[in-house]
Amino acid sequence: MKKFGNTANKIKAILRVIQENEGASGREIVRKLAEEGYRVKEGNINMFIYYNMLYKYVTKKKVDGINRYFVLQ
Repeated sequence: MKKFGNTANKIKAILRVIQENEGASGREIVRKLAEEGYRVKEGNINMFIYYNMLYKYVTKKKVDGINRYFVLQ
């Protein structure tokens, strides 16, 4: 199992698993990262996106009460 190294690696890994026109919830992001071999928790990913990536790399929309993250163009 791989651990996230630093902020730049985390950002690249998260952007790699989110599709261009398709949003992903925190749970989906964690599942895709786990398939790549990373050991992550959903709460940690959500907080990292909120504090380091929101409105700079991704935007969020509430769909059925769940935050979905979309890559900024």
